[in-house]
Amino acid sequence: PSPLPFKLSDIRGSITSARTVIGIPCNEPGEEIYGFGLDPQAYQQKGLRKYLAVCAAVMGKTGASHGPVPFYLSTKGYGVYVDTARIPVVHTARLTTKAASSEQAQKIATSMEELYAPRPAQGRTEVIFEIPGNSCGVDVYVFAGPTIRESVQRYNLFSGGGAVPPLWGLGMKYRTYTKADKATAMNVAKAMRRMKIPCDMFGLEPGWQTHAYSCSLAWSDKRFPDHQAMLDELIADGYHINLWEHAYINPASPLYKPLLPHSGDFLVWGGLVVDFADPKASRIFADYHANELVKAGISGFKADECDNQPLTDCTPFNFPTSTIFPSGIDGEQMLQLYGTYYQRSIYSVFKERNQRTWSDVRATSALAAPLPFNLYSDAYSFDEYLRQLVNASFTGLLWSPEVRDAGSYEELMNRIALASFAPQMCLNIWYMQHPVWEQFNRKKNNANELLPEKEQQRIANRIAQIVNQRYSLIPYLYAGFQRYHTEGLPPVRSLLLDFPADKNLRNVDNEFMFGDNLLAAPLPGKSSAREVYLPEGCRWIEMKSGRIYAGGSKCTFKGAPGDVPLFVRENTLIPFAKPVQYIGKDTCFEITVKIYGDTPENFTLTEDDGVSFDFERGALNTLTLSWTEDKKGSVVKAGAYKGASRYNITGWEKVPLTQ
Repeated sequence: PSPLPFKLSDIRGSITSARTVIGIPCNEPGEEIYGFGLDPQAYQQKGLRKYLAVCAAVMGKTGASHGPVPFYLSTKGYGVYVDTARIPVVHTARLTTKAASSEQAQKIATSMEELYAPRPAQGRTEVIFEIPGNSCGVDVYVFAGPTIRESVQRYNLFSGGGAVPPLWGLGMKYRTYTKADKATAMNVAKAMRRMKIPCDMFGLEPGWQTHAYSCSLAWSDKRFPDHQAMLDELIADGYHINLWEHAYINPASPLYKPLLPHSGDFLVWGGLVVDFADPKASRIFADYHANELVKAGISGFKADECDNQPLTDCTPFNFPTSTIFPSGIDGEQMLQLYGTYYQRSIYSVFKERNQRTWSDVRATSALAAPLPFNLYSDAYSFDEYLRQLVNASFTGLLWSPEVRDAGSYEELMNRIALASFAPQMCLNIWYMQHPVWEQFNRKKNNANELLPEKEQQRIANRIAQIVNQRYSLIPYLYAGFQRYHTEGLPPVRSLLLDFPADKNLRNVDNEFMFGDNLLAAPLPGKSSAREVYLPEGCRWIEMKSGRIYAGGSKCTFKGAPGDVPLFVRENTLIPFAKPVQYIGKDTCFEITVKIYGDTPENFTLTEDDGVSFDFERGALNTLTLSWTEDKKGSVVKAGAYKGASRYNITGWEKVPLTQ
């Protein structure tokens, strides 16, 4: 690690009757700050006041979100984590203390705009955390660089290392209509196979249960008669089943009586609020899932409604901060940690079964990198979805920019394309009774105003093309997730983590690295063109045309709906797999390795059974791909995995390049 730009002894703290205050030096003119979790509206954080509350609504640039994290990074090359489960207010280099002030001439304001315009703090600045309460103080962790890339890696490894999905988790997830019955669900699942739209995960929304708000977590025999036969049929057809739920337990649930003494003193939607901080409550909840659902073939869960609404919204899943829980945790802490505790309970089921999952969650907090859950939200602004994808990479979060509906064909395809380059690809068609290819307009879909059959087929074909591109990159992405686990490097990440010295990137929040060698810059909204900035430090090759661009340059990309501008680092190898309809336990990808440049660096694929945690105990192979002009392509396999091969290298192709 490189030296810090300040002494640890310069971090100050104080405790009053109402607040614990931490001041961390930030005297870095010309530097920027990033992080604080899944911020939907702010990328650069310097000069802002953050309110790091779990929140379902977008609240300006406050940082309130589905994943607020009290961890930030400076382009000076370090990160800081303040370990609190309360709701901190953070002033990022925007306040001036009396002791640090220096006299500066102030221009006399002649307008309201001038008077109230943001202005930098005077003198030596700090990042100041104001934390409610005075009971225990807090711990502060500083992660050294020399760049923010290493700081992010160390933070994620401190958290436990990044989650590794099952191979099938990198395929597509399709969630069907919330009121779907067995016939409706099966029709959609069979239609995707018939239309050759690859899909690995099939999600059932609230209607699978007898009660949903609050939840019974028990199958509805009325809507899903003989549900086990349905599950068996879906699994035989290559689907992994995901069930929607939330952890507010209805009186009709088999869990109600066991959890009654292990829950808060307020109800939500008439259901118990599980005291997940109580190990016994977490165990009761987990055991039920293990014995009644996972044992029957369920591979994942959508843990919904574990976030919190702002004070301006009286939606009834806001249990109050005054809630008393038997474990002793208070209501404010539980609101901040409910999603995290919820994930850990569900994750324990799969960990104990030596079975990986790739699930969904509505809220999380710090140190979440090891948890195999992807965040989602009700917000639907395209720029916010893209910004959250980039911001997530700073703080160990996984973001799923799910697709629900669209105002036009162009917007639909661009949204699906963005989702195809996220950690999880999800079409969440929960509020439309017909599949998205039959009608993408929500109002018309639910009014049974479906598109002509020819148009439906056109949409289905284009969706299949986009999903196929995703599947062609699954082995490449899987290798990136193994690096996330062992090195702490997020597979989908801000360009700043790869090019920290390029100051032109400091406000680029709509492009990102997909793995080590691909830069993705999705077309926003219904646009067919956009400007792309290519970072300094290497030359870039536009994948579609093979044209070479200098680093530090800009170009304009034009494409069809659903195209994603993709640029490859020069002198790299990209393994492309032949797409499959789904990833089974014996799937072996046929791979063509494409060579971009004359002296490409090696690329390493990782191979294991793709479903268990045996890789953590050494059952893992590496396949090192290399290519030279004289010896051409070669593969060196090493490792202790003895199972069926996952990859078959069928060819090598040098991509012709143009200036």
